[in-house]
Amino acid sequence: MRSRTVPRPADYFSKSYYELWLAGLEQLLAKRGLVTTDEITAGRPIHPAKPVKRILAADDVDEVLSRGIPVAREPTAPAQFKPGEWVRAKNIHSTTHTPLPRYVRGRLGIIERVHGCHVFPDRNALGEGEHAQWLYTVRFDDRELWGSGADRNFKVSVDAWEPYLKQA
Repeated sequence: MRSRTVPRPADYFSKSYYELWLAGLEQLLAKRGLVTTDEITAGRPIHPAKPVKRILAADDVDEVLSRGIPVAREPTAPAQFKPGEWVRAKNIHSTTHTPLPRYVRGRLGIIERVHGCHVFPDRNALGEGEHAQWLYTVRFDDRELWGSGADRNFKVSVDAWEPYLKQA
């Protein structure tokens, strides 16, 4: 079962990248009881503030954000691919957000780098657990992506989790 509401495709595709982030933040704040839906609609506080245990001071924001949250995890299986190996990005049609760009789906690329195992965002964002997966940088030639008229000197690299890739 999902721990959050997934937007309908029409809502999802009608919002910009930042509107999606804002909607997610609003949902998280409401889930934690820090705002109510009527406050989100009004765009301002309406009810008394909920007491919180800690407050992040403005002077501490840079330090806290620079620490980040570690996402590297111990592997449970060996990496399926290695640098220099040809792979094909799967042509997936997810009903939720996925960081695999649509323009590389079904395309042939080469593994540039293995980053180790990391939290898999597709599952973790849905509250299904971290489901750690191997993460790779895959390089695609411009002609593979945009056809024979593309600039031969142009390459695109994307980070792709192992479930997005298959042997070429």
